[in-house]
Amino acid sequence: MFSSVDFLGSLGCRAPRLANWALSSFLFRTFVAKLLGLAWQRPPPHYASQRFDDWFARRAAPAPAPRGRVVLWDDTFVRYHEPHIGKAAVKVLEAAGFEVTLPTGRKCCGRPAFSQGHLEKVRELGGHNLALLNLDADNAPILFLEPSCYSMFVEDYHELKLEGAEHIARRCFLFEQFIEDLLRHEPDALKFKPKSSRVLIHAHCHLKALMDPGFLKRLAARLPERNVTLLDTGCCGMAGAFGAMDSKYELSLKLAEPLMQQIRGQPYGAIVVASGTSCRQQIAHLAPVRPRHLAEVLADALA
Repeated sequence: MFSSVDFLGSLGCRAPRLANWALSSFLFRTFVAKLLGLAWQRPPPHYASQRFDDWFARRAAPAPAPRGRVVLWDDTFVRYHEPHIGKAAVKVLEAAGFEVTLPTGRKCCGRPAFSQGHLEKVRELGGHNLALLNLDADNAPILFLEPSCYSMFVEDYHELKLEGAEHIARRCFLFEQFIEDLLRHEPDALKFKPKSSRVLIHAHCHLKALMDPGFLKRLAARLPERNVTLLDTGCCGMAGAFGAMDSKYELSLKLAEPLMQQIRGQPYGAIVVASGTSCRQQIAHLAPVRPRHLAEVLADALA
């Protein structure tokens, strides 16, 4: 089941009201939890009333794009659960002058299957995605909103020796990394409104394993009058399916406690940023805040 969250997302979005009603039912959740060994306390992610890729296909034609084309990888959670994050990323990219496209026919990156040890499934999914992206004649940058998906493309596909992995990896960027690089070279590419607020950033484990997360703070600090802190934190404790299991739930909470103490100690109105969907789920579960993706914060700040 955990290896097939993309398939489950496509099913849930066919009847989101019914699916969300079932997920909100304490009796249904308890039954499913006992059947599958899940923690009944853990609220499952709900399904979007409109998939992100459906919204993208139906929206009005954008203005001309002087900076060229980028490919936005609409991961499983953006597509089926958090389309508002994808919409925010599109708003920022188009404001910066880029043409945004989605990879038509993409499959799950394979991270859920990889985390469960289903490597043959990963090879099948990865081979499909790499072949699809290698069809791009202009080698457009590929942008990721989810660090665990990004790490599959830049590290795990290569370690699995999938054909074309190295070529595609050179085109891959985290969304925040891409925007910060743009603004470092062209500070006036985006204009932001001033607003006094406190911004706290929790960096995803996969991001920290692959690069220095300092660019997250530098990007957020470009927003006028924001007081930005990159939290000194370890793992949020969720780690995908790990924190959802009944046998791991209490350990997941203990791992999260140092992060939660920092968040709970902040004044009311502080903005908590977490780029990973698992991190946002854990924070929303344990703290009285709605964590946001940095794409949302940037989109709201556009002048």
